[in-house]
Amino acid sequence: KVRESNFRKLMEKLRAGQSIDLQLNVERSRDLLIQQTFKQLNQHFKRRSSSAQPMAVLRVKVIFKNEPGEGTGVARSFYTAISEALLSSDKLPPLDAVLPGANARKSSTSMHPMLAARLYKREQESEDQGRTGNKALSVPQIISILANPPSSIRSTQNRKPKKLKFPANRAYERSKQAIGERLYPKVMAIHPVWVPKITGMLLGLPAYELLLLLRSERNLHDRVDQAATLLMKSTTTRDQDENSGSSTPKEEAVSIVDLDGSPPLFFQPGKRGLYAPTSWGEMNEARLNAYRNVGRLLGLCLLQNELCPLPLCRHVLKVILGRKVNWHDLAFFDPNLYESLRQLVLDGEQEDGGVLDALELTFVVDLQPEEGGQQVPLVPDGDALPVTKANVRDYVRKYALQRMLICCKKPLEKIRQGVYDVIPRSALQSLTAEDLRLLANGCGHVGVHTLISYTLFNDESGKTGTSAEKLTQFRRWFWSVVDRFSSVERQEL
Repeated sequence: KVRESNFRKLMEKLRAGQSIDLQLNVERSRDLLIQQTFKQLNQHFKRRSSSAQPMAVLRVKVIFKNEPGEGTGVARSFYTAISEALLSSDKLPPLDAVLPGANARKSSTSMHPMLAARLYKREQESEDQGRTGNKALSVPQIISILANPPSSIRSTQNRKPKKLKFPANRAYERSKQAIGERLYPKVMAIHPVWVPKITGMLLGLPAYELLLLLRSERNLHDRVDQAATLLMKSTTTRDQDENSGSSTPKEEAVSIVDLDGSPPLFFQPGKRGLYAPTSWGEMNEARLNAYRNVGRLLGLCLLQNELCPLPLCRHVLKVILGRKVNWHDLAFFDPNLYESLRQLVLDGEQEDGGVLDALELTFVVDLQPEEGGQQVPLVPDGDALPVTKANVRDYVRKYALQRMLICCKKPLEKIRQGVYDVIPRSALQSLTAEDLRLLANGCGHVGVHTLISYTLFNDESGKTGTSAEKLTQFRRWFWSVVDRFSSVERQEL
């Protein structure tokens, strides 16, 4: 509370030293809201780029088109709307035109704006159709129905193979082979139909997920059931497509990838409700500028003592504060990954070290599609360096830092720069990551008794007599309804 009080006093002093307001004129539509907000933030920054904190302002005034009002309530509504727009999984609108000096470059480097708008709209419509047709065929970012079974068991549907054959040109594939040989009998015991196909689908999961499946029968059952459900739905859908002449799942998947030119800025890596910046797509100037504007919005909320409903992972907050990100921050990034790697260290450092020998892990990491979707060596020639009892701790540390920091270094740095466009670095020196989360996002749990202590009911009708009884009755009714609200509904209230 002392750190919070000191920070708010410092922000009040910083606001008092400003004489300029930031006025944003925006529309409610998601695409226009993002474009107009970023463009006006860039223009304000360009005009005041010579000052120490060019985005520091006395007040933030927001006017929504065709809506009355521009007070504090409208600004709070804007922070909520822009946060929801930025956290959406929909593709981003074109952002090249929002960059400073974009108008001067437009005539020589861009197509006609009406043509660009038509192409973008057509891509969105095609993408929506592709996603709708593909819903029954995949679980987002988890299991792919397009995965192939190991080569030696494609023709042996219901009997255990002598040896699963994988391409042996890389140590990583040999580790997959070892995991596949251990998974196959487990899958057969759970679901004796489509065993090779289901095993191949499971082997398409990230390495940490596979380690978790080997240790947890419950998780393995869930994944096998998911894969079997997908295969049954795929069979039904394929029969319908043969009659209707629709495209195959593979064709639909390719069309979606081709259209995915402007992926979202954030994704949920594992812990639900916490977001991290993505690294897929081209890291061009417009995309990096978008991340910087996200930091500016966060900084404006801190400056104005307003909540910013943009819940970021702990390592992102540490980067903003300039704190060292360590291996334990992975628990707030992806709890399943953290637990899997922690258990790997415990098992690997036992006397026999048999787990590491069986898995044949090497110093490489498979990044998620949102993180670049590549296989990256953690050290030079990492695919040739096996994970052993002596270096397993170094492996998990490098693995964690690659997933949290290295793969998205540029977006993280731009968010940090954006925050310090608004407030001085010294203002955050005494804060921890937890302090910054509470200041920016507030408390996730809202107790009814706390709300009651802050709420006052006034009868302004001017009537006497029975009005007091009605007010008391209304108060009881109101709090009985609020008591049934979910945590999210209480936050919105």
